[in-house]
Amino acid sequence: MSCSAVVTSVYPKDGLRVPKVMCIGAQDLVCHAKSLDADAITSRNLGCVTHSIITDVHVNQQESIQFSAPLSSLPHSCDHLSIDSVKIGLMNDVESVNQVHNFLCSMKENGCPIIIDLMNERWTDKVLQSMIDSILPLSSVLIASYTIAHHIVTSGQQSIEGTARCLLESGPRVVIVQDENGRRCMAMIDNEALLTKRCFWLPNHGSPSKSEDFSIAIAAYLAHGHIPLDFAILYGHLYTTVDALLRSSFLHIPSLTFTQELWSSVDDIYTRTIELPFLKEMLHSTLDERIYNYYIAQDYLFLLDRGRMLKGLVDRCSNEEVHRFFSTLLDKNDKYVTTILSDNNLPPYDEKTTAKMPACANYTKFMLTPVTCNDDFAWVRGLVTLLPCTLVYAKVGDWMIASGVQPTVKRYADIIDYYRDQARRDRLIYFLELTNRVVHDFSFEQRNKLKQLFRQVCEYEYAFWDESYRYGTQKVRN
Repeated sequence: MSCSAVVTSVYPKDGLRVPKVMCIGAQDLVCHAKSLDADAITSRNLGCVTHSIITDVHVNQQESIQFSAPLSSLPHSCDHLSIDSVKIGLMNDVESVNQVHNFLCSMKENGCPIIIDLMNERWTDKVLQSMIDSILPLSSVLIASYTIAHHIVTSGQQSIEGTARCLLESGPRVVIVQDENGRRCMAMIDNEALLTKRCFWLPNHGSPSKSEDFSIAIAAYLAHGHIPLDFAILYGHLYTTVDALLRSSFLHIPSLTFTQELWSSVDDIYTRTIELPFLKEMLHSTLDERIYNYYIAQDYLFLLDRGRMLKGLVDRCSNEEVHRFFSTLLDKNDKYVTTILSDNNLPPYDEKTTAKMPACANYTKFMLTPVTCNDDFAWVRGLVTLLPCTLVYAKVGDWMIASGVQPTVKRYADIIDYYRDQARRDRLIYFLELTNRVVHDFSFEQRNKLKQLFRQVCEYEYAFWDESYRYGTQKVRN
């Protein structure tokens, strides 16, 4: 499903999700443009997220390090991963091919398109033959250099058109063979009976400057689900052959924002979060209010440290807009921390004598890390560290509102009403847009580190609710 309809809203909008491409193959440290990281960048530019399975790492022209663990962890089914297309690149051993074959067989009923990329000249004969025998029959699209394609076809000298037609007999619906000049010849089946095999050359806009992006671009277009196979191939071809400034005339798919990437990377944590007893019982007014009081006390301790973090970020931030944002958050935090206990009819707590549950202690320790660093971008990490507390709560609020349940306990009902407030949603949208602006020019590696940080904080958010329930229940029983 295309994400274009929700790109300007708080993402992901209920009922919609980002398309996901699984990329399987080698991580090439020799040529970054051929690596899975490069695939992830192209996928993001075309509105998709990437689930990467690394088979091995090329450290130089002669040496590869095999990664067996990621392949052995391939799921028996792609259902829970919500994979929308698969792109397979270079692999270095037959065992990896066999494991990938077993996984792909489990996806037959899913109808997930599979794109095979044989453009890399480092394929060995043994592994290539294994690909032809086991994976090629499962594929939707095969992309190959003429050298490799001609090597596969053993029926004597063939033209590039004849080679492409012959490869259709191996199983794929479409075969694209690229010659040494970068021109692409496409053969495709008009029906499953192979009665008609059309063959033609794709439009030539000069030598394709980014041949390594061709297969992942096709996979990304197909992942959206509404683009026909022949159009996805044409769009992918144009993506690699025309200037970036001209792409907007035919792409029609907005790239993912950074915060969309962040949220899509934690959908599993969010799914676990809304299954927590604390939240479900609060929604249905069955949560013991003494457990909720314990949660409020822990939240009070959390907010004290959050204030210290914000004070440190205000002192360190070099970005004028973000500095104002931190200052606003600090003012709101200071006001909230003075009323949270009295608003819940709780007595004052002494921070020195009130024990933090482990989740609170670990969360606040992690949260304060950016203000203890001396590097210039500590405030950026601080910004991303603060985001889950706002975004996850908002999404939980959306889930509660969508349930249609109205708690009978006033304190619990007030929470849902709080998240109906448009002003709060506008503040969240500003937070998301600010984060996107801050990281706009960040490298892929810098973004990845921030994504890892965001995921860790989301785990702390989950643990905070989980332990509030478990420790609060234990406290009530004692």
